[in-house]
Amino acid sequence: MFTEDYLMRIINLAIAASMTAIGLRKAGKYSEARQAIQQAIEQLTTLPANLVDQMDDGSILSMLTTQGQLDVGRLAILADLYQEQGEILFKLDQSVQGSIAFARALRFILEVALSEAANLSTENIGKVEVLIQQLKGRGLPVETQLALSDYYQRLLEKDDQSLVTAGTSRKQVSQTLAKLQDQLGPSQNTTGD
Repeated sequence: MFTEDYLMRIINLAIAASMTAIGLRKAGKYSEARQAIQQAIEQLTTLPANLVDQMDDGSILSMLTTQGQLDVGRLAILADLYQEQGEILFKLDQSVQGSIAFARALRFILEVALSEAANLSTENIGKVEVLIQQLKGRGLPVETQLALSDYYQRLLEKDDQSLVTAGTSRKQVSQTLAKLQDQLGPSQNTTGD
């Protein structure tokens, strides 16, 4: 079991590495940026980044869960790291790997947003929307589609002003949810946990 001080130090190191990676990407130093992302992933997970990259999303979520509690702080940073990794991979003309990184970032930020009502914030809604746009036309794993369905249902519980502030509308959310549920099919159309 990690102490809170240790976890905070790891999180701060990962955030610093993420900021370094963003700066390096913007400077066109993609290899160095990618190394900074890999280092941050290793700091957050305490596992080699290449091993984490090979794990499925569910295994990573399980790894970040202790006594039934998901560490949403580390997961949120991990989502940002994978989004940045996707940006870097696209700059390196590795669109397939970039899409995989974006899909992982989407799944993780959805889990963060769905973990508690306060996390369904304008900032997290914006992150989800950016990732959805980056993944437009690409197939998503069923688990991610189910999380998206839950996410859109939760958005419909928000008031209209909150939706407008987040850059969407009740009509857009309803239409997107209906399309998603059509894709999932009738067997997945239930709304229970």
